[in-house]
Amino acid sequence: MESSGVDPPLMKCDVNQTCVDTTYDFVTGQKFTTREEAISWIREVGIRNKVTVIITHSDTKTGKRGRSNKLIFGCDKGGKYKKTDSETQSASKRCGCPFKIRSKPSKDGSGWKIDVKCGVHNHDLPDRFEGHAFVSLLNTDDKQHIVDLIKCHVPPRHILLSMQERDPENVTRITQIYKHKSKIQKDIRGPIIEMQQLLKLVKESGYVYWSRKKDESEVDFCPQVILTDRDLALMKAIETVFPKTTNLLCQFHINKNVKSKCKEYVVDNMRETVEKMWYELIRASDEMEYHQRLKQFEDACVDSKDFIDMVGTDTQKCGCTHRKVYGLPCACELGRYTLSGDAIPIRLFIFIGEN
Repeated sequence: MESSGVDPPLMKCDVNQTCVDTTYDFVTGQKFTTREEAISWIREVGIRNKVTVIITHSDTKTGKRGRSNKLIFGCDKGGKYKKTDSETQSASKRCGCPFKIRSKPSKDGSGWKIDVKCGVHNHDLPDRFEGHAFVSLLNTDDKQHIVDLIKCHVPPRHILLSMQERDPENVTRITQIYKHKSKIQKDIRGPIIEMQQLLKLVKESGYVYWSRKKDESEVDFCPQVILTDRDLALMKAIETVFPKTTNLLCQFHINKNVKSKCKEYVVDNMRETVEKMWYELIRASDEMEYHQRLKQFEDACVDSKDFIDMVGTDTQKCGCTHRKVYGLPCACELGRYTLSGDAIPIRLFIFIGEN
């Protein structure tokens, strides 16, 4: 705290140091009604000149000796450089920048005045502020704009483009948008966990679901089948979290993958025929028709063994195209319960009435 009212000698740039003078950018005779207005003006001028201005000292008049209303501003690179030997923590960006501005109320009561004590920087200023944590902070208008677009299910990358269209000088990064989106979702969810929120939304939307509770605080959600698009990370997570759940791939991605492998392994003059036979195979109406078409498909691909291996028609593996035949689960599904000694749940059967 400075009680004498006299500023200490300011640092000066050495001959070999970089010196950037921003004194005249901050010099003003304007008086500000409140301290917040003074802070806002100084920071806006700093942003226009690519200077990150921070409050290094703040004091409020309380009636005690030595206490008075004042603000001391400095550069974010002011202070002593701190070196660290840590492998995970980077060193300090401070380089002893002497930049300093004082703001305090005028004696005549006309408002807060600004006094530039040193407008010199001993380092280069950035060409752009993009990615800087100080200017990338979202203001109130930006936050509300993000909330409105998230309610309309707009992806974060499109939200960023919308913000840049509104303000070409906006340097917000997509990381800030994802963080704010996460905060919004957490506020909506409240004290409940993600799985409880999922069950709540499933119930509100009228989906059919099944779950069981271990106690009042923890929900153990055990789906019988999960359909994925062959996201390997997701499939591994399902295998770990739900080891008894059957993980199926959606037909669209299976067909897409088969078509891709067909181009890679099947000769040109057979591709169209093989693809047509594949689509007929997966549309078989019963088990007998399925096996007939499977035999035809394998015969057509006799010269493309690698393609057959990729498609996976090995009956020793659980790759049943039809999970249900005449209302009964496939043999692999029934065999899993037989080997474990567990009773076959009645919900696995589909009861077909007479027409």
